[in-house]
Amino acid sequence: MGRRFLKNTKIQTYFLVSLILLITLFLKASVSVNAQKNGDEFDEAKKIFNLLTPHERVGQLFMVSFQGKEITAESNIGRLIQQYRIGGVYLSAENENFSNEQDTPTQVLTLTHALQTMAVESPPPAIPTNKNSKPLTSTFTSPVPSSKLGEKNPFVGGNTPIPLLIAITHEGDGFPYTQIRNGLTEIPNEMAIGATWNSKNAEAIGQVVGQELSLLGINTLFGPSLDVLDNPRPERDGSLGTRTFGGDPYWVAELGQAYIRGVHSGSNQKMLTIAKNFPGFGSSDREINQGLPTILKSLDDLQRIELVPFFKVTNVSSKALTDTMGQTDGLMTAHIRYQGLQGNAPISLDARNLPTLLALKEIVPWREVGGLIVSAPLGAPAALEGSSSKESFPARRLVQDALFAGSDILFLANFAFNDNPSAQFRNIADAIEFFQDKYSQDTNFQAIVNKAVWRVLKAKIKIYGPDLLVAEVKQPPKNLALLKSSPLDLAQIVQAGVTLITPSTQPGFNPLAAPPKPGDNILIITDDRLAQDCKNCPSFPLIPKTALQNIILQLFGPKSTGQVSADHINSLSFVDLKKTLSDKPLDNVEQAIKKADWLIFLMLNVDTKNQPQSDAVRLLLRNRYDTLRNKKLLLFAFNAPYFLDETEISQLTAYYCFYSRGSQYLEAAARLLFQQFEPKGASPVGIPAIGPLDLSPDPKQNIQLEPIQKIDVNGRTISLEKKDKVDLKIKESVLLHTSVILDRNGHPVPDGTSVNIFRGYPDEGFNLEPLTAKTIHGVAEILIRKDRDAYLRVSVSSNLAVGLGGFDIGPGSPINTPTATITPLPSPSPTPTFTQTPLPPTATLTVTPTPTPYPTMLPLPVKSVTRSITWIDLIFSFVGIMIVGLLGFFGGGARFLLEERIRPFLISLAFGLAGYIFYGFITYWAFPETGYQRIIIEEGIKNHWLAPIISTMGSAIAVIIWFLKPGRLFELKLIAPTFQRIEKAIDFLGKK
Repeated sequence: MGRRFLKNTKIQTYFLVSLILLITLFLKASVSVNAQKNGDEFDEAKKIFNLLTPHERVGQLFMVSFQGKEITAESNIGRLIQQYRIGGVYLSAENENFSNEQDTPTQVLTLTHALQTMAVESPPPAIPTNKNSKPLTSTFTSPVPSSKLGEKNPFVGGNTPIPLLIAITHEGDGFPYTQIRNGLTEIPNEMAIGATWNSKNAEAIGQVVGQELSLLGINTLFGPSLDVLDNPRPERDGSLGTRTFGGDPYWVAELGQAYIRGVHSGSNQKMLTIAKNFPGFGSSDREINQGLPTILKSLDDLQRIELVPFFKVTNVSSKALTDTMGQTDGLMTAHIRYQGLQGNAPISLDARNLPTLLALKEIVPWREVGGLIVSAPLGAPAALEGSSSKESFPARRLVQDALFAGSDILFLANFAFNDNPSAQFRNIADAIEFFQDKYSQDTNFQAIVNKAVWRVLKAKIKIYGPDLLVAEVKQPPKNLALLKSSPLDLAQIVQAGVTLITPSTQPGFNPLAAPPKPGDNILIITDDRLAQDCKNCPSFPLIPKTALQNIILQLFGPKSTGQVSADHINSLSFVDLKKTLSDKPLDNVEQAIKKADWLIFLMLNVDTKNQPQSDAVRLLLRNRYDTLRNKKLLLFAFNAPYFLDETEISQLTAYYCFYSRGSQYLEAAARLLFQQFEPKGASPVGIPAIGPLDLSPDPKQNIQLEPIQKIDVNGRTISLEKKDKVDLKIKESVLLHTSVILDRNGHPVPDGTSVNIFRGYPDEGFNLEPLTAKTIHGVAEILIRKDRDAYLRVSVSSNLAVGLGGFDIGPGSPINTPTATITPLPSPSPTPTFTQTPLPPTATLTVTPTPTPYPTMLPLPVKSVTRSITWIDLIFSFVGIMIVGLLGFFGGGARFLLEERIRPFLISLAFGLAGYIFYGFITYWAFPETGYQRIIIEEGIKNHWLAPIISTMGSAIAVIIWFLKPGRLFELKLIAPTFQRIEKAIDFLGKK
């Protein structure tokens, strides 16, 4: 009996050890996700979820727009909040929720207070649901541990007081993508920020947006847009215009993340950011949501360009934990088709292709910790394109398709075929009732809804904290005094983005020999097109016709510097110019053009379909060149820089782009005209008439190499200064990095730019094969090992940019041997200081490597790789361990009892997992710095074969040892005779 118990105890011990090891590995593999501070949010979301009634759960999925300012229990929006328990609302001037002609901040604050009050008050009696609605089934499941449905709700009337998400669009540059235009700081659009090439500027603008909107009670920002405009085509209708940070994925990602960081910081983390337009709208041929385009992009293309910024702002890996403020809270989908994904529906409604994108390894961890997906507006023309009926609005199909595709929040804006508020309310109510009915009957549907509700609750807890149900959601009116109080130096940001498009000049050279002289006649022609927030709202000019004239007179007129007098400056509009270029010219316009010494055009985008006058300056430059002789022609673009062709640009004295049209940009135009600052910006997008966006390394720079660490033969590291002379023994190494490598615009090159490292032993007359490194923040690092007892020379190049000298590694010194003569490159131009990386050294070495053929290469230094344990390693290892364990289980044959056959299986599992832990030890704590061991281990990590080999060997050795115990292996029928013969032979030899 005791022996039997002992056997059972051993089996239990084996099993327990194996289980502990497996749990340890599971926790290790999951550390990147569980390291997030989500435990409290998870628990609180679970508690609140369990208090919600089925109708409240369904309602949390819906965010709606509404007409007017009336917020009562009888109004449409009041009924949707109190009876249908919607989770959020969207505000806009277009829907007349507020007016930009009055005190807009006070209006918006009053509105948000009324909406939130409605959300937490006890509702009127619940509305009846569909007649065939059934009680919630007993098989209800939740993504979080749930108590019994029907748990007593402690709040008055059984209404759970969950605050609303109140969202708005605030992209900058005023109408039409900034809804609140009165009372807040004028902020530039994304392209104007992108032209500064400075993430600090993006963060500063984001801080202002976050602070001011949160003071008005708004807690959700639909933005920023993370579209990459990699191939602008101005001949297309619509397009992104200035609603993008630029045309390079790296820079869009950097600036987008900085903007999000600023919004979170400025709002004290009281505002959600919903980055748009996932998975990327940059190649579209029409305006967002106004038509359904098909983009010729494959999934590989999307991952290489469009998805890069979205991956950046959804990164929740352990490395990203230091910048959680830069992580977006949600993504808004785009109504768009991608030919490479082979879907007929827009990606926002595609239940096959959108989940494929959300299942990418870069997105999954973010989704697991609560990342929201918000649908594009489901009432937009792009969503309705292809609807079979124009009479019956497809409300149910739209919301169901969006949910099944992966959206957590269903954005119901303009949810009808017309602007009838009653029709929109009926459609919204029908969609919600449809979900209520389906939720009560379909357990699979319940599971999908529950996961979405859980994410919505987590998002609200982010804003209001764990005490969500009793949180104070109203902003004190006295805080409105803080509006426009930010220390933001907008003038500096404006001037940093102003760009001289053409002619191309050297820094410090102005294409204008001098500013306008007293007595010069200045004619300003402005595209003063009209706009209006809503159908019943008053119209206003985007740029008033005399705006620049008034600023010039204020700054440089008779009451200031006296450089301009009122009778020598005049203003016309594009409408006037277009009429003059027609069959019925205006005499006063003709005379003004002939009289002018300076012609200044203030241009927006060219959109002749909606704004017939918008191409007036193009027609003038093409057809009336004789009229323009001997005049200084300046074009100031206050929109995207790519609307003129080569012929039109060639007629201009100078072409400047300001990108945005706020008052600060108009003032900058006046100051630029009178040469009070030099434009320092660079276009963040390609300009077809000029050339594509070129961010390759500037060939005029001299790339330096600097030492960081010396690594001796024992793997010990010694920090070095850039001025230190480096002497290495054989098999010792040095870690070098480059100076900041700048692109042709004077900014650090994008991450991942290739840098070539050349090595040679001049005393011995040969070079080694080049190595390649990639830049991070403009700097590349490389580990160089010395393999010969001679001095080693290292040099560097990246594209056409080179290091004029080299970096010498002793002992020994360069010998005077003839080298190929290299024509010196032009002296590098002054470049801005980049504070995140070391500055280039002041000393420049003048010796360059002799260009000789490469012989057979010696063992090379190996580039550093990420040393990590992945799920792939664990799976491969576990398969090997299981195979060995099963061989051990069946290897004993039928003569062993079951418990005896289980032992080798458990031993295999325990020692195999121990081998896997040993693998983890060498990859994290005992990783060799040099030598072939490092090469073998790194290749094993990279290709995922080292972990299964070590684990399988551990399990195999343990099982073999177990079988070698007397009484086990020797008594097997097939093997025992062999061992008997070996024993007889040993006895025979012993007798001899």
